[in-house]
Amino acid sequence: MKQRPNIEDFALVATDFDGTLLGENRKVSQRTRAILARLKEFDLEFVVVTGRPPRYSDSIPKQTGISATLICANGAMAYEPSTGESTQFATLDLQDAQNLLTEIRQAHPTAGFCVEMGDDFIAERRWLELASRPLDSDVSDVIPLLNDSVHKLLVNVPDLSADQTLEVIEPVLQGRANIMHAGLNFVELMPPGVDKAFGIKRLCEERKISLQQVLAFGDMPNDDAMLEAAGWGVAVANAHPKTLQTADEITASNLDDGVAQVLEQMLGVS
Repeated sequence: MKQRPNIEDFALVATDFDGTLLGENRKVSQRTRAILARLKEFDLEFVVVTGRPPRYSDSIPKQTGISATLICANGAMAYEPSTGESTQFATLDLQDAQNLLTEIRQAHPTAGFCVEMGDDFIAERRWLELASRPLDSDVSDVIPLLNDSVHKLLVNVPDLSADQTLEVIEPVLQGRANIMHAGLNFVELMPPGVDKAFGIKRLCEERKISLQQVLAFGDMPNDDAMLEAAGWGVAVANAHPKTLQTADEITASNLDDGVAQVLEQMLGVS
């Protein structure tokens, strides 16, 4: 077993939110909030790195009790909840995005698509149906609606799990996109090389610290690159099997305050 570094080796605590920090009833527990509030005493910056787009991230600082820059959209965007300002770091090539969805639809005619383009979101009615979301769109085909700001394509193939969808879609990509999933019943296609590690690396460069100074937590394959890149990567016990294998350490589940347990141990507080 690898030996856990000392807390003095770190400058940044980076964690996924859904499935990792969120606990029972989709709330951040008081225990977790309490230990997060003490990070400043140890000169540790706190950042949430999420697959969520900025528009679904305003609740994060309220739930954690910490107002901080958020890395959103699996590393493709940053968001300042205090000002509502979002910054886009990466986009898919427009022609590649159009071709990918066209080729996937040819192979899987019943698939549903949606797209994130900067702060805009467009979903096909079919995608909403497959994702059990409110059917508030009459769009039948997003492909003609794509523009140069597209940074995420979401693909839902009926009757397939996220792992199965990834398996059938990945051969189509041929380097034109980076594929991942967050445990929901669809996969996410990001610009090549863009993932949560990409977002954390950008932040480290801004802070003039190294990736080795990052303590990271996650639960799903879209966290794996971040856990691998960080100086120490921790998976909660409820994590995806691949993520459990990727992590340097496994803690208790999100329902049992796994993140808080590690931080309490490393900070020597309770």
